[in-house]
Amino acid sequence: MRMMIVGAGSLGLLFAAKLSAFCEKLTVITRTKEQADLLAQDGIMLRGTTERIRTTRGGFIEFSHYQDDKDSLTRATGPVQPYDYIFLMVKQPAITKELAQYIDSRRSEITYLVSFQNGIGHEDVLSEDDRENKLLLAVTTEGARRESQTEVSHTGHGITYLGASKRTDPVHKKTTHFLLVNLLEEAGFRTKMSKNMEVRIWSKLIINAVINPLTAILRVKNGELLESTWTKELMLDLYREACFVAEAKEIKLPDELWQNIVSVCKATSRNHSSMLQDIEQSRTTEIDRINGSLLQMAEELNLDLPAHRTVYRLVKALE
Repeated sequence: MRMMIVGAGSLGLLFAAKLSAFCEKLTVITRTKEQADLLAQDGIMLRGTTERIRTTRGGFIEFSHYQDDKDSLTRATGPVQPYDYIFLMVKQPAITKELAQYIDSRRSEITYLVSFQNGIGHEDVLSEDDRENKLLLAVTTEGARRESQTEVSHTGHGITYLGASKRTDPVHKKTTHFLLVNLLEEAGFRTKMSKNMEVRIWSKLIINAVINPLTAILRVKNGELLESTWTKELMLDLYREACFVAEAKEIKLPDELWQNIVSVCKATSRNHSSMLQDIEQSRTTEIDRINGSLLQMAEELNLDLPAHRTVYRLVKALE
């Protein structure tokens, strides 16, 4: 199996570390040349184990980088090789036209693109040039924290759901999806196929919209949200408002979604959410793609989301 992982953040490094032993060839694409060079020198350290993956000439794992400049992208790609799967594991704001061109230059007629983005809207963007209908969607609750440019901690075991986008040819579903599920299971990721990825994506969106902004504003770990009556009330307000939007969009959410949010907080109690990490490191957050997307839909539906509007403004102020 030949794979490429685009994005060397926490999840990108985690999946790369675990999948490398099960791939004929694995390429990890970083945002900067500096990180690619460090990874090529030191490999990936999966923290909490003694495992260290090193790269050598002709080895099974290699590292490269992309840049925002189109001409630099062209120079960075090198000769095209066929990949079975490309995992897109960058944040939604990083999906630029240049990055899309880079990925397209590395795809062949057999390559499936697997999108791991939070929020909603990325499927439509990625589907625009998906002529072969080879787009798969993924939602994961695996917990990971990047300790440095080459080290990652696996902070919580979760589950990864895979399913076809609405445009994917159903002929490919049974064969290709099961091959990918088996590969991820073998690498140690609990994985399930889902026939309704829209509900999975909405559920993950609401989980992120409830947990992430509050941890970023209050500067607390996920589990600390459950320690205060006041924060739990805020969580419930965010949850209920998001459910109003889903109901108006005729999305049938799982009955147990609120309990799932509580369970995620408990299972990742020691985690710093990605939004909190972004604030702490003075990076742009995904608030526009998470709570911001709910606010945009609410405006179109003439709904008022005061809790989401408040946390949105606070996170933007922190940015």
